[in-house]
Amino acid sequence: MNWKKSCLEKPAAGRPKRIRPAGTKCMRGRPNPPLMAPISLPRPRLALVNSNFSANQGGSIFDDKRGQFSLTIFTFHHHVYAYDLQTTIDKLDILFSHVPDQWDTIGSLIGEISQGIINNESKWRQIKTWNDLLTQKPLVEGGIPQKVGNVAASSVGRFLRILRRAVKTRQSGLFVDQLASRHKTIANVLGKIQGGHTYVVDIAKLTDAEQTLVFGDLLRTVYELYSEGGASSGWEDEAELPEKVIIFVDELNKYAPARGEGQNSPIAEQVLDIAERGRSFGLILFSAQQFMSAVHPRVTGNAATKVMGRTDSAELAESGYRFLDKDIKMHLTRLDKGSLIMSHPIYRQPVKIKFPRPAFKQGR
Repeated sequence: MNWKKSCLEKPAAGRPKRIRPAGTKCMRGRPNPPLMAPISLPRPRLALVNSNFSANQGGSIFDDKRGQFSLTIFTFHHHVYAYDLQTTIDKLDILFSHVPDQWDTIGSLIGEISQGIINNESKWRQIKTWNDLLTQKPLVEGGIPQKVGNVAASSVGRFLRILRRAVKTRQSGLFVDQLASRHKTIANVLGKIQGGHTYVVDIAKLTDAEQTLVFGDLLRTVYELYSEGGASSGWEDEAELPEKVIIFVDELNKYAPARGEGQNSPIAEQVLDIAERGRSFGLILFSAQQFMSAVHPRVTGNAATKVMGRTDSAELAESGYRFLDKDIKMHLTRLDKGSLIMSHPIYRQPVKIKFPRPAFKQGR
């Protein structure tokens, strides 16, 4: 066969023939460009840690400049997270962040329990599980709450009711009396955090108390890891830690509200530590919420970059938007879908940015 006069590419050894597609011209005398190169399957390079007890695989196909295609496989590793009493004893304050405690009675009792179990004091040595804490001395005797230190029995009873509801009657399976071999903790996984990896913690199926505990545990673990130079997790060399860690949080106003008793809770204090001092350690916080005014002012005040979509005039009247002039505020109330206003110190005025329409929606 005369390959120069045909519309077939002469196959090389071990290569398939490429046929000219219908309706296109044949360039005789020149080799036809390859229509599709073999799909390459590189090694997995993105690890996602998911706490909703599911595992998946996904991928993305992209077209490079030569018209060739390659397929990148992303492997989603999943772990089953759980909390027993021994690994949660230093996080009880986070678990009770949503509980009003005007006189700090709950906080004082949590301090008594934590110090007693961590220091292995004699009256706390038999407390090993959640059930032991809820039913045995020194908190309970004969089914009746007992006074502990300076905390009255009535306050101990309130603590027990809230704790029983969180770890027994209304839990989703996150709390166990003893960790199994398949169970992981946030400290186990993030204590060995690696650069170039993405860790996704899905808390959608957890109760409110469990969501608060997991989020606070995550922030505290990462903050202590960097503030102590990795010593808390056994890193031998601080240089092994990733240079930067970016934390994305949805609906941050739930954990660091601008008003109410929640703004002084342990979880809010943890968020403020990240917002105010995290950048010096390489920790960067990204948050998304419906109303910026609902977030603690010390968090928004430390945010160098603010991005705003279409916003109601009532929200723009809040004090957190005083850095915008009247014309920009008026423009914010009429922004189109996909248009945003970004404020950053390097720009003298806020900048309008626009997301392009997806390729599959062009012309529609």
